[in-house]
Amino acid sequence: MPPLLALVASLVWGSSDFAGSMLSRRWPSTAVVFLGTLMVFVVLTLGIPLLHPPFGAYQLYGLGAGFAVGIGLACFYRAMAAGPMSLVAPLSATSAAVPVLWALARGGHVDALQGAGIVLAFAGVILASGPELREGALVSRSTLLLTLVSAIGFGLYYIFFALGSATSVYGTVLAQRAGGVIILAPVALRGLRAGTGPLRGLAFGASAIGLLLWSGFGDVTANSLYGLATRHAGGGLPVVMALSGLYPVVSTLLARGLLKERLRPVQNLGILAAFTGVLLLNA
Repeated sequence: MPPLLALVASLVWGSSDFAGSMLSRRWPSTAVVFLGTLMVFVVLTLGIPLLHPPFGAYQLYGLGAGFAVGIGLACFYRAMAAGPMSLVAPLSATSAAVPVLWALARGGHVDALQGAGIVLAFAGVILASGPELREGALVSRSTLLLTLVSAIGFGLYYIFFALGSATSVYGTVLAQRAGGVIILAPVALRGLRAGTGPLRGLAFGASAIGLLLWSGFGDVTANSLYGLATRHAGGGLPVVMALSGLYPVVSTLLARGLLKERLRPVQNLGILAAFTGVLLLNA
C-alpha cells in the first residue's frame, strides 16, 4: 500500500504543478505559490476543532518542510528566469536523490531489482525534464548555485515532512503550510500598499480560480498521501521516496497531452526509463 500511495502522490503532485505552471503564465509565480499556500492554510486551520491534531515539537519538522520548500521554490524560479530552463529543470530534479539516500542511510533496504528501479526512475525524471547539453547552453555560477539550493531545499522538504508525519500527517501539513506562509509573505506582500508587487492587478477569472484551487488543494492532497506512505513504509522507505519523486514525468505528459507540446527524443527516453523503474520498484 505505501508504494501505491507514493505513486498516487506523484500523479497528484504532477497535475497540481502543471496547474500552477499554467496559472503562472497569467500571474506572477510568487502570487500563485503564496495565494495557494495561504488558501490551504486557512482551510486547514478551520479543521482543527474537528480533527484535533496533536500539537508538539514534531511540528518543527513541518515548519522546516515549509521553509525548505519555500526557499527551494524561490531559488528555482529565479534560476529558471536566468536560464537556460533546459538545464535548470533537470538539475533541480536531482533533489529526488536526497531523500532516497537519507532513507537508505536510516536502514532502509532494497533488493537488486528495486535498486535498479530507483536508478532508472531517477534517470527518467532528469531526462523527462528535458536536459539540453548543446554547445552554447551556458549557465552562470549564480544560476548553478540557485539551482543547487533549490534541489537541496526540495530534498530536505521530503525528509522533514516524513519525520513529522511519523507523529501526525495533519499536524505536519498544517505546520508546513504555516511555514510556507511565513517565508513567502514578505515577498508576496511587498509593495501592496503602494499598488505594486506580485499581488497587484491579478485577474480572478473562472479558469484562474480553478487552476489556483487545483494547484493548492492538489498539492496538499499529495502532501498528505506522501505523509501516509512514509508513515507506513517501514524498511521500504527508499522505494516510497523514489516513487514520490516521479511528479516531473506527470507534468511532462500533461504538457504533451493537453498543450500538444512536442517531446524531444531524450524526454521520451526519460518517460520510458521512469515507467520501467516503477515496474521494477513494484516487482
